[in-house]
Amino acid sequence: MDEMVTLVDEQRAIFNPDQAAAFNAILESVTNNQGYLFFIHAAGGYEKTFLCNTIATEVRRRGQIALCMVSSGIAALLLDGERTSHLHFKIPLSIHKDSLAGLKCNSCCSLLIYILVFVIVYKVPCIPFHPTLSCI
Repeated sequence: MDEMVTLVDEQRAIFNPDQAAAFNAILESVTNNQGYLFFIHAAGGYEKTFLCNTIATEVRRRGQIALCMVSSGIAALLLDGERTSHLHFKIPLSIHKDSLAGLKCNSCCSLLIYILVFVIVYKVPCIPFHPTLSCI
């Protein structure tokens, strides 16, 4: 736990003003259980991954659950947790009009989703939209 505090403090110390503002706004939403949806969009080199990992570490430091996921296996290597949205939500790789996520009601994964407080979906523009998956 002490390592997480030190890590978050060290990372926050080198945030640029935009990263600090995003970090503070997101953590305020988490702290106050506001349920806001945030989009962090910036050009390459902005250190979005660094920001997302720092936020997830802070949420976990507080003893809460942060779920990090991405749309592709390559991008999964960048985020703490290294999981794709397909793996977390059992989303089929080939999506058609009758596609459904394979998440079962009483599975460990569905219970995890019920108690988590923060979700990072990284590289959202890379995830194909399909109305069937909009409930996720």
